[in-house]
Amino acid sequence: MKKIALSLSLISIAALNGFAQFKLSGRIKNYRGTDSVVLNIPFVYGNYTENNVKIPVESSGVFNFTVPVKSQKFVNFSYKNLSETLLLRPGKSLSLVLDTTGKVLTITGTAANENRVFNNANLNEIPFFLKYDNQQNPYAKMHFDELQEKLVKPWFSQRDEKIANVIASKLTAGDKKLIVSEINYQALVQLNYFAYGVIYADKKLVNKFISTNYGSIGTDPAVSSPGLFYSYFADGYINYINGKIFAEYGPADERSKAPFLSVYHISLDSAMALGKRYGNSYVHWFLFKQYFKKKVAEQYLAQTIWRECRENDISQIKPLMTEFETNFPKSIYINVLRAKVRKIELFNKQNESLKNINVFDGYEKVNSIYEVVNAFKGKVIYLDLWGTWCGPCKKKLLYGPELKQHFKDKDVVFVYLDMDEDDKDADWKKFIRLNGVTGIHLRKSRADIGKFWDELLSAGHERLYPSYFIFDKTGKLVQADTKRPSDGTALYTELEKYL
Repeated sequence: MKKIALSLSLISIAALNGFAQFKLSGRIKNYRGTDSVVLNIPFVYGNYTENNVKIPVESSGVFNFTVPVKSQKFVNFSYKNLSETLLLRPGKSLSLVLDTTGKVLTITGTAANENRVFNNANLNEIPFFLKYDNQQNPYAKMHFDELQEKLVKPWFSQRDEKIANVIASKLTAGDKKLIVSEINYQALVQLNYFAYGVIYADKKLVNKFISTNYGSIGTDPAVSSPGLFYSYFADGYINYINGKIFAEYGPADERSKAPFLSVYHISLDSAMALGKRYGNSYVHWFLFKQYFKKKVAEQYLAQTIWRECRENDISQIKPLMTEFETNFPKSIYINVLRAKVRKIELFNKQNESLKNINVFDGYEKVNSIYEVVNAFKGKVIYLDLWGTWCGPCKKKLLYGPELKQHFKDKDVVFVYLDMDEDDKDADWKKFIRLNGVTGIHLRKSRADIGKFWDELLSAGHERLYPSYFIFDKTGKLVQADTKRPSDGTALYTELEKYL
Protein backbone atom coordinates (compact mmCIF):
# COMPACT_ATOMS: atom_id res chain seq x y z
CA MET A 1 0.00 0.00 0.00
CA LYS A 2 2.85 2.40 0.79
CA LYS A 3 4.36 1.90 -2.64
CA ILE A 4 1.01 2.57 -4.34
CA ALA A 5 0.46 5.80 -2.35
CA LEU A 6 3.99 6.92 -3.10
CA SER A 7 3.49 6.33 -6.81
CA LEU A 8 0.20 8.25 -6.84
CA SER A 9 1.80 11.24 -5.14
CA LEU A 10 4.26 11.47 -8.01
CA ILE A 11 1.80 11.36 -10.91
CA SER A 12 1.98 15.09 -11.60
CA ILE A 13 5.79 15.06 -11.36
CA ALA A 14 6.03 12.15 -13.78
CA ALA A 15 3.66 13.96 -16.16
CA LEU A 16 6.06 16.90 -16.20
CA ASN A 17 9.30 15.01 -16.45
CA GLY A 18 8.57 11.91 -18.47
CA PHE A 19 10.35 8.81 -17.22
CA ALA A 20 14.02 9.79 -17.09
CA GLN A 21 15.36 8.89 -13.66
CA PHE A 22 17.61 10.04 -10.86
CA LYS A 23 18.50 7.40 -8.29
CA LEU A 24 18.65 8.61 -4.68
CA SER A 25 19.72 6.21 -1.96
CA GLY A 26 21.35 6.25 1.43
CA ARG A 27 21.68 4.89 4.92
CA ILE A 28 21.10 6.30 8.40
CA LYS A 29 23.70 4.89 10.80
CA ASN A 30 22.41 3.43 14.07
CA TYR A 31 18.83 3.97 12.89
CA ARG A 32 16.30 2.96 15.54
CA GLY A 33 13.16 4.84 14.57
CA THR A 34 10.37 4.73 12.04
CA ASP A 35 10.97 8.17 10.51
CA SER A 36 10.97 8.93 6.81
CA VAL A 37 13.31 11.11 4.87
CA VAL A 38 11.43 13.76 2.91
CA LEU A 39 12.03 14.94 -0.63
CA ASN A 40 10.31 18.15 -1.70
CA ILE A 41 9.96 18.13 -5.50
CA PRO A 42 8.59 21.49 -6.64
CA PHE A 43 6.18 21.88 -9.53
CA VAL A 44 8.47 24.59 -10.90
CA TYR A 45 10.16 26.17 -7.89
CA GLY A 46 9.29 26.96 -4.28
CA ASN A 47 9.25 24.70 -1.22
CA TYR A 48 5.56 23.90 -0.55
CA THR A 49 4.54 21.09 1.80
CA GLU A 50 2.10 19.54 -0.70
CA ASN A 51 5.11 18.70 -2.86
CA ASN A 52 6.66 16.57 -0.11
CA VAL A 53 7.28 12.91 -0.85
CA LYS A 54 8.03 10.73 2.17
CA ILE A 55 10.63 8.09 1.40
CA PRO A 56 10.32 5.07 3.72
CA VAL A 57 13.39 4.02 5.67
CA GLU A 58 13.91 0.30 6.25
CA SER A 59 14.62 -1.00 9.74
CA SER A 60 18.29 -1.25 8.75
CA GLY A 61 18.31 2.51 8.03
CA VAL A 62 18.52 2.05 4.26
CA PHE A 63 16.38 4.07 1.84
CA ASN A 64 16.11 3.96 -1.96
CA PHE A 65 14.09 6.15 -4.26
CA THR A 66 13.91 6.79 -7.98
CA VAL A 67 13.02 10.38 -8.90
CA PRO A 68 11.47 10.99 -12.34
CA VAL A 69 13.42 13.89 -13.87
CA LYS A 70 13.66 14.74 -17.55
CA SER A 71 15.89 17.77 -17.07
CA GLN A 72 17.90 19.51 -14.36
CA LYS A 73 15.87 20.04 -11.20
CA PHE A 74 16.58 21.41 -7.72
CA VAL A 75 14.81 19.60 -4.87
CA ASN A 76 14.96 19.80 -1.09
CA PHE A 77 16.03 16.78 0.96
CA SER A 78 15.32 16.77 4.71
CA TYR A 79 15.76 14.48 7.67
CA LYS A 80 15.82 15.58 11.33
CA ASN A 81 18.10 18.67 11.47
CA LEU A 82 19.17 18.33 7.85
CA SER A 83 17.70 20.41 5.04
CA GLU A 84 19.74 20.35 1.85
CA THR A 85 19.05 21.44 -1.72
CA LEU A 86 20.01 18.71 -4.16
CA LEU A 87 20.81 19.13 -7.84
CA LEU A 88 19.22 16.30 -9.83
CA ARG A 89 19.98 15.42 -13.44
CA PRO A 90 18.61 12.53 -15.53
CA GLY A 91 20.63 9.34 -15.43
CA LYS A 92 22.69 10.32 -12.39
CA SER A 93 22.74 9.02 -8.83
CA LEU A 94 23.45 10.14 -5.30
CA SER A 95 24.02 8.13 -2.12
CA LEU A 96 24.11 9.69 1.36
CA VAL A 97 25.23 8.31 4.70
CA LEU A 98 23.65 10.21 7.62
CA ASP A 99 23.82 10.00 11.37
CA THR A 100 20.68 10.00 13.51
CA THR A 101 20.69 13.82 13.85
CA GLY A 102 20.69 14.33 10.08
CA LYS A 103 24.36 15.19 9.65
CA VAL A 104 25.79 14.06 6.30
CA LEU A 105 28.77 11.77 6.91
CA THR A 106 29.57 10.76 3.32
CA ILE A 107 28.21 11.54 -0.12
CA THR A 108 28.91 9.38 -3.18
CA GLY A 109 27.48 8.73 -6.63
CA THR A 110 27.77 10.23 -10.10
CA ALA A 111 26.12 13.47 -8.89
CA ALA A 112 28.25 13.69 -5.72
CA ASN A 113 30.81 16.29 -6.82
CA GLU A 114 28.40 19.03 -7.92
CA ASN A 115 26.14 18.46 -4.92
CA ARG A 116 29.03 18.52 -2.49
CA VAL A 117 30.37 21.80 -3.86
CA PHE A 118 26.88 23.32 -4.13
CA ASN A 119 25.95 22.53 -0.53
CA ASN A 120 29.32 23.68 0.80
CA ALA A 121 28.22 27.15 -0.32
CA ASN A 122 25.49 27.03 2.40
CA LEU A 123 22.95 28.96 0.33
CA ASN A 124 20.10 27.90 2.65
CA GLU A 125 21.80 29.44 5.67
CA ILE A 126 20.14 32.57 7.11
CA PRO A 127 22.34 35.64 6.44
CA PHE A 128 23.79 37.51 9.41
CA PHE A 129 21.55 40.53 8.76
CA LEU A 130 18.31 38.51 8.86
CA LYS A 131 18.95 36.66 12.14
CA TYR A 132 16.90 39.15 14.16
CA ASP A 133 13.29 40.09 14.73
CA ASN A 134 12.61 43.23 12.71
CA GLN A 135 12.28 45.48 15.76
CA GLN A 136 15.60 44.26 17.22
CA ASN A 137 17.47 44.20 13.92
CA PRO A 138 20.50 46.54 14.34
CA TYR A 139 20.63 47.11 10.57
CA ALA A 140 17.05 48.41 10.43
CA LYS A 141 17.97 51.90 11.66
CA MET A 142 21.09 52.39 9.53
CA HIS A 143 21.26 54.97 6.75
CA PHE A 144 22.28 54.05 3.21
CA ASP A 145 26.06 54.53 3.57
CA GLU A 146 26.12 52.50 6.80
CA LEU A 147 24.20 49.67 5.15
CA GLN A 148 26.63 49.60 2.25
CA GLU A 149 29.62 49.51 4.58
CA LYS A 150 28.38 47.26 7.39
CA LEU A 151 25.96 44.98 5.58
CA VAL A 152 26.52 44.87 1.82
CA LYS A 153 30.31 44.91 1.79
CA PRO A 154 30.78 41.99 4.26
CA TRP A 155 27.90 40.13 2.62
CA PHE A 156 29.48 40.39 -0.82
CA SER A 157 32.81 39.42 0.71
CA GLN A 158 31.21 36.17 1.89
CA ARG A 159 29.74 35.72 -1.60
CA ASP A 160 33.13 36.21 -3.25
CA GLU A 161 34.74 33.66 -0.92
CA LYS A 162 32.12 31.08 -1.87
CA ILE A 163 32.65 31.80 -5.56
CA ALA A 164 36.42 31.38 -5.16
CA ASN A 165 35.89 27.96 -3.57
CA VAL A 166 33.69 26.87 -6.48
CA ILE A 167 36.21 28.07 -9.08
CA ALA A 168 39.00 26.22 -7.25
CA SER A 169 37.01 22.96 -7.28
CA LYS A 170 37.39 20.16 -9.82
CA LEU A 171 33.93 20.56 -11.32
CA THR A 172 33.32 20.98 -15.03
CA ALA A 173 33.24 24.52 -16.38
CA GLY A 174 29.45 24.25 -16.88
CA ASP A 175 28.81 23.16 -13.28
CA LYS A 176 31.05 25.91 -11.96
CA LYS A 177 29.16 28.51 -13.96
CA LEU A 178 25.79 27.21 -12.73
CA ILE A 179 26.78 27.21 -9.04
CA VAL A 180 28.51 30.59 -9.27
CA SER A 181 25.36 32.04 -10.82
CA GLU A 182 23.27 30.59 -7.97
CA ILE A 183 25.61 32.15 -5.41
CA ASN A 184 25.30 35.53 -7.12
CA TYR A 185 21.51 35.36 -7.36
CA GLN A 186 21.18 34.15 -3.77
CA ALA A 187 23.20 37.15 -2.55
CA LEU A 188 20.82 39.50 -4.37
CA VAL A 189 17.69 37.66 -3.25
CA GLN A 190 18.68 37.97 0.41
CA LEU A 191 19.27 41.71 -0.02
CA ASN A 192 15.83 41.91 -1.57
CA TYR A 193 14.33 40.10 1.45
CA PHE A 194 16.09 42.55 3.76
CA ALA A 195 14.87 45.59 1.85
CA TYR A 196 11.21 44.57 1.62
CA GLY A 197 11.07 42.76 4.96
CA VAL A 198 13.11 44.99 7.29
CA ILE A 199 13.49 48.56 5.96
CA TYR A 200 10.26 48.44 3.90
CA ALA A 201 8.72 51.49 5.61
CA ASP A 202 11.30 53.88 4.09
CA LYS A 203 10.44 53.61 0.39
CA LYS A 204 13.18 55.96 -0.77
CA LEU A 205 15.83 54.00 1.15
CA VAL A 206 14.48 50.70 -0.19
CA ASN A 207 14.59 51.98 -3.75
CA LYS A 208 18.14 53.35 -3.43
CA PHE A 209 19.35 50.21 -1.66
CA ILE A 210 17.84 47.82 -4.20
CA SER A 211 18.76 49.95 -7.23
CA THR A 212 22.39 50.09 -6.13
CA ASN A 213 22.78 46.41 -5.37
CA TYR A 214 20.11 44.85 -7.59
CA GLY A 215 19.48 47.20 -10.47
CA SER A 216 22.69 46.66 -12.43
CA ILE A 217 21.85 42.99 -13.06
CA GLY A 218 20.10 42.11 -16.31
CA THR A 219 17.08 39.84 -16.45
CA ASP A 220 18.66 37.23 -18.74
CA PRO A 221 19.92 34.22 -16.76
CA ALA A 222 23.68 33.77 -16.50
CA VAL A 223 23.36 30.15 -17.68
CA SER A 224 21.03 28.42 -20.15
CA SER A 225 19.38 26.29 -17.44
CA PRO A 226 19.34 28.52 -14.36
CA GLY A 227 18.73 27.28 -10.84
CA LEU A 228 16.45 27.88 -7.91
CA PHE A 229 17.75 31.28 -6.82
CA TYR A 230 17.47 32.71 -10.31
CA SER A 231 13.72 32.00 -10.08
CA TYR A 232 13.53 33.85 -6.76
CA PHE A 233 15.58 36.68 -8.28
CA ALA A 234 13.12 36.92 -11.18
CA ASP A 235 10.17 37.10 -8.76
CA GLY A 236 11.90 39.87 -6.83
CA TYR A 237 12.69 41.82 -9.98
CA ILE A 238 9.01 42.77 -10.32
CA ASN A 239 9.13 44.35 -6.84
CA TYR A 240 12.27 46.19 -7.85
CA ILE A 241 10.65 47.65 -10.98
CA ASN A 242 7.47 48.67 -9.16
CA GLY A 243 9.58 50.16 -6.36
CA LYS A 244 11.40 52.35 -8.86
CA ILE A 245 8.12 53.70 -10.21
CA PHE A 246 6.51 54.50 -6.87
CA ALA A 247 9.55 55.40 -4.74
CA GLU A 248 8.80 59.14 -5.02
CA TYR A 249 5.06 59.23 -5.67
CA GLY A 250 2.23 56.83 -4.94
CA PRO A 251 -0.16 55.38 -7.53
CA ALA A 252 -2.67 58.17 -6.87
CA ASP A 253 -0.15 60.90 -7.74
CA GLU A 254 -0.27 62.18 -11.33
CA ARG A 255 3.52 62.38 -11.40
CA SER A 256 3.78 58.57 -11.23
CA LYS A 257 1.92 58.10 -14.53
CA ALA A 258 4.79 58.98 -16.88
CA PRO A 259 7.38 56.60 -15.32
CA PHE A 260 4.72 53.90 -15.11
CA LEU A 261 3.96 54.19 -18.82
CA SER A 262 7.65 54.01 -19.71
CA VAL A 263 8.05 50.74 -17.75
CA TYR A 264 4.74 48.93 -18.34
CA HIS A 265 4.06 50.33 -21.82
CA ILE A 266 0.43 50.81 -20.86
CA SER A 267 -1.04 53.62 -18.79
CA LEU A 268 -1.38 53.40 -15.02
CA ASP A 269 -5.16 53.71 -15.38
CA SER A 270 -5.20 50.77 -17.81
CA ALA A 271 -3.07 48.66 -15.46
CA MET A 272 -5.34 49.46 -12.52
CA ALA A 273 -8.33 48.45 -14.62
CA LEU A 274 -6.60 45.15 -15.44
CA GLY A 275 -5.88 44.60 -11.74
CA LYS A 276 -9.46 45.33 -10.79
CA ARG A 277 -10.77 42.95 -13.43
CA TYR A 278 -8.24 40.11 -13.29
CA GLY A 279 -6.19 40.61 -10.09
CA ASN A 280 -2.69 41.80 -9.23
CA SER A 281 -1.05 38.55 -10.34
CA TYR A 282 -2.24 39.25 -13.87
CA VAL A 283 -0.69 42.73 -13.81
CA HIS A 284 2.61 41.27 -12.55
CA TRP A 285 2.52 38.72 -15.37
CA PHE A 286 1.85 41.50 -17.90
CA LEU A 287 5.06 43.19 -16.75
CA PHE A 288 7.08 39.99 -16.38
CA LYS A 289 6.56 38.79 -19.95
CA GLN A 290 8.02 42.07 -21.25
CA TYR A 291 11.28 41.80 -19.31
CA PHE A 292 12.14 38.09 -19.32
CA LYS A 293 12.86 35.48 -21.97
CA LYS A 294 10.02 33.21 -23.07
CA LYS A 295 11.28 30.11 -21.23
CA VAL A 296 11.63 32.06 -17.98
CA ALA A 297 8.23 33.68 -18.50
CA GLU A 298 6.66 30.24 -19.07
CA GLN A 299 8.03 28.95 -15.76
CA TYR A 300 6.98 32.10 -13.92
CA LEU A 301 3.40 31.95 -15.21
CA ALA A 302 3.14 28.20 -14.53
CA GLN A 303 4.31 28.76 -10.96
CA THR A 304 1.95 31.73 -10.54
CA ILE A 305 -1.07 29.69 -11.67
CA TRP A 306 -0.04 26.77 -9.46
CA ARG A 307 0.29 29.14 -6.49
CA GLU A 308 -3.08 30.80 -7.19
CA CYS A 309 -4.66 27.35 -7.34
CA ARG A 310 -3.65 26.84 -3.72
CA GLU A 311 -6.03 29.69 -2.83
CA ASN A 312 -8.98 28.44 -4.93
CA ASP A 313 -9.69 31.90 -6.40
CA ILE A 314 -10.98 30.88 -9.82
CA SER A 315 -11.61 34.52 -10.82
CA GLN A 316 -7.84 35.15 -10.76
CA ILE A 317 -6.83 31.72 -12.06
CA LYS A 318 -8.87 31.65 -15.28
CA PRO A 319 -7.42 34.77 -16.97
CA LEU A 320 -3.90 33.59 -16.11
CA MET A 321 -4.70 30.15 -17.53
CA THR A 322 -6.01 31.74 -20.72
CA GLU A 323 -2.71 33.60 -21.05
CA PHE A 324 -0.79 30.39 -20.48
CA GLU A 325 -2.70 28.40 -23.09
CA THR A 326 -2.34 31.25 -25.60
CA ASN A 327 1.40 31.78 -25.07
CA PHE A 328 2.57 28.25 -24.22
CA PRO A 329 0.17 25.74 -25.83
CA LYS A 330 2.80 22.96 -25.93
CA SER A 331 4.22 23.53 -22.45
CA ILE A 332 5.22 20.54 -20.30
CA TYR A 333 3.23 22.16 -17.48
CA ILE A 334 -0.07 22.62 -19.30
CA ASN A 335 -1.77 19.28 -18.59
CA VAL A 336 -1.06 19.44 -14.87
CA LEU A 337 -2.36 23.01 -14.71
CA ARG A 338 -5.50 22.14 -16.65
CA ALA A 339 -6.21 19.29 -14.24
CA LYS A 340 -5.76 21.58 -11.22
CA VAL A 341 -8.07 24.22 -12.69
CA ARG A 342 -10.75 21.63 -13.49
CA LYS A 343 -10.53 20.33 -9.91
CA ILE A 344 -11.03 23.83 -8.51
CA GLU A 345 -13.97 24.50 -10.82
CA LEU A 346 -15.61 21.28 -9.58
CA PHE A 347 -14.84 22.21 -5.96
CA ASN A 348 -16.39 25.65 -6.45
CA LYS A 349 -19.47 24.19 -8.09
CA GLN A 350 -19.99 21.87 -5.12
CA ASN A 351 -19.63 24.80 -2.70
CA GLU A 352 -22.37 26.78 -4.44
CA SER A 353 -24.94 24.60 -2.69
CA LEU A 354 -23.41 24.98 0.79
CA LYS A 355 -25.62 26.34 3.55
CA ASN A 356 -24.41 28.35 6.56
CA ILE A 357 -22.81 31.07 4.43
CA ASN A 358 -24.73 34.07 5.73
CA VAL A 359 -24.27 37.68 4.69
CA PHE A 360 -25.29 39.81 7.69
CA ASP A 361 -28.66 41.42 7.04
CA GLY A 362 -28.27 45.14 6.31
CA TYR A 363 -24.45 44.96 6.45
CA GLU A 364 -24.21 48.06 4.23
CA LYS A 365 -25.58 50.21 7.08
CA VAL A 366 -23.65 48.59 9.94
CA ASN A 367 -21.46 51.25 11.61
CA SER A 368 -20.05 49.27 14.54
CA ILE A 369 -18.77 45.74 14.97
CA TYR A 370 -20.91 45.55 18.11
CA GLU A 371 -24.06 45.63 16.00
CA VAL A 372 -22.98 42.20 14.76
CA VAL A 373 -21.54 40.99 18.08
CA ASN A 374 -24.70 41.87 20.02
CA ALA A 375 -26.80 39.84 17.60
CA PHE A 376 -25.01 36.71 18.88
CA LYS A 377 -24.88 37.28 22.65
CA GLY A 378 -24.57 34.03 24.50
CA LYS A 379 -21.98 32.75 22.03
CA VAL A 380 -18.22 33.19 21.70
CA ILE A 381 -17.32 35.12 18.54
CA TYR A 382 -14.16 34.68 16.50
CA LEU A 383 -13.73 37.67 14.20
CA ASP A 384 -11.56 37.53 11.08
CA LEU A 385 -10.59 40.80 9.35
CA TRP A 386 -9.52 40.02 5.81
CA GLY A 387 -9.78 41.00 2.13
CA THR A 388 -10.19 39.15 -1.15
CA TRP A 389 -7.11 41.03 -2.40
CA CYS A 390 -4.95 39.73 0.48
CA GLY A 391 -2.96 36.56 -0.30
CA PRO A 392 -2.10 35.69 3.34
CA CYS A 393 -5.76 36.22 4.29
CA LYS A 394 -6.92 33.69 1.71
CA LYS A 395 -4.29 31.18 2.79
CA LYS A 396 -5.56 31.35 6.37
CA LEU A 397 -9.12 30.72 5.18
CA LEU A 398 -7.97 27.25 4.11
CA TYR A 399 -7.63 26.32 7.80
CA GLY A 400 -11.28 27.25 8.46
CA PRO A 401 -12.92 23.83 7.90
CA GLU A 402 -10.66 22.13 10.45
CA LEU A 403 -11.27 24.94 12.97
CA LYS A 404 -15.04 24.79 12.53
CA GLN A 405 -15.09 21.03 12.73
CA HIS A 406 -13.32 21.24 16.10
CA PHE A 407 -16.05 23.57 17.44
CA LYS A 408 -18.96 21.83 15.74
CA ASP A 409 -22.12 22.00 17.91
CA LYS A 410 -20.40 24.38 20.35
CA ASP A 411 -21.29 28.00 21.05
CA VAL A 412 -18.79 29.62 18.69
CA VAL A 413 -19.76 31.94 15.85
CA PHE A 414 -17.30 32.77 13.07
CA VAL A 415 -17.62 36.32 11.75
CA TYR A 416 -15.74 37.58 8.69
CA LEU A 417 -15.29 41.32 8.15
CA ASP A 418 -14.02 41.83 4.61
CA MET A 419 -12.29 45.02 3.46
CA ASP A 420 -13.08 45.51 -0.21
CA GLU A 421 -14.35 48.51 -2.13
CA ASP A 422 -18.04 48.84 -2.98
CA ASP A 423 -17.50 47.94 -6.64
CA LYS A 424 -16.12 44.56 -5.47
CA ASP A 425 -19.33 43.66 -3.61
CA ALA A 426 -20.45 41.02 -6.11
CA ASP A 427 -16.92 39.55 -6.36
CA TRP A 428 -16.72 39.28 -2.55
CA LYS A 429 -20.05 37.46 -2.32
CA LYS A 430 -19.03 35.15 -5.14
CA PHE A 431 -15.67 34.41 -3.49
CA ILE A 432 -17.09 33.37 -0.11
CA ARG A 433 -19.73 31.24 -1.82
CA LEU A 434 -17.39 29.48 -4.25
CA ASN A 435 -14.77 28.88 -1.55
CA GLY A 436 -17.28 27.59 0.97
CA VAL A 437 -16.44 30.09 3.73
CA THR A 438 -19.21 29.24 6.19
CA GLY A 439 -20.03 31.82 8.85
CA ILE A 440 -21.40 35.36 9.17
CA HIS A 441 -20.11 37.87 6.61
CA LEU A 442 -20.06 41.63 6.17
CA ARG A 443 -18.01 43.97 4.01
CA LYS A 444 -16.74 47.51 4.41
CA SER A 445 -14.76 49.78 2.12
CA ARG A 446 -11.34 51.14 3.00
CA ALA A 447 -12.93 54.48 3.89
CA ASP A 448 -15.51 52.91 6.21
CA ILE A 449 -13.53 50.19 7.96
CA GLY A 450 -11.41 52.65 9.97
CA LYS A 451 -14.08 53.04 12.66
CA PHE A 452 -14.17 49.26 13.13
CA TRP A 453 -10.39 49.19 13.60
CA ASP A 454 -10.76 51.98 16.19
CA GLU A 455 -13.11 49.75 18.17
CA LEU A 456 -10.80 46.76 17.99
CA LEU A 457 -7.30 48.16 18.51
CA SER A 458 -5.85 50.99 20.57
CA ALA A 459 -4.31 53.98 18.81
CA GLY A 460 -0.87 53.35 17.35
CA HIS A 461 -1.35 49.58 17.08
CA GLU A 462 -0.47 48.32 13.61
CA ARG A 463 -3.52 47.34 11.56
CA LEU A 464 -2.69 44.23 9.58
CA TYR A 465 -4.58 41.90 7.30
CA PRO A 466 -5.46 39.30 8.35
CA SER A 467 -6.16 40.01 12.03
CA TYR A 468 -8.25 38.05 14.50
CA PHE A 469 -10.28 38.89 17.64
CA ILE A 470 -12.30 37.00 20.27
CA PHE A 471 -15.46 38.26 21.98
CA ASP A 472 -16.85 36.39 24.99
CA LYS A 473 -20.49 35.38 25.50
CA THR A 474 -21.38 38.79 26.96
CA GLY A 475 -20.16 40.54 23.80
CA LYS A 476 -16.95 41.86 25.37
CA LEU A 477 -13.74 41.99 23.35
CA VAL A 478 -11.43 39.73 25.36
CA GLN A 479 -8.64 38.90 22.91
CA ALA A 480 -7.29 41.49 20.46
CA ASP A 481 -4.93 40.42 17.70
CA THR A 482 -5.24 36.79 18.79
CA LYS A 483 -4.14 33.45 17.35
CA ARG A 484 -4.72 32.58 13.68
CA PRO A 485 -6.61 29.57 12.29
CA SER A 486 -3.27 28.08 11.22
CA ASP A 487 -2.14 28.05 14.88
CA GLY A 488 -4.41 25.05 15.44
CA THR A 489 -4.37 23.82 19.05
CA ALA A 490 -3.10 27.15 20.40
CA LEU A 491 -6.17 28.90 18.96
CA TYR A 492 -8.52 26.15 20.12
CA THR A 493 -7.24 26.63 23.68
CA GLU A 494 -7.81 30.39 23.48
CA LEU A 495 -11.42 29.97 22.30
CA GLU A 496 -12.22 27.22 24.78
CA LYS A 497 -11.33 29.52 27.70
CA TYR A 498 -14.47 31.51 26.98
CA LEU A 499 -16.84 28.59 26.43
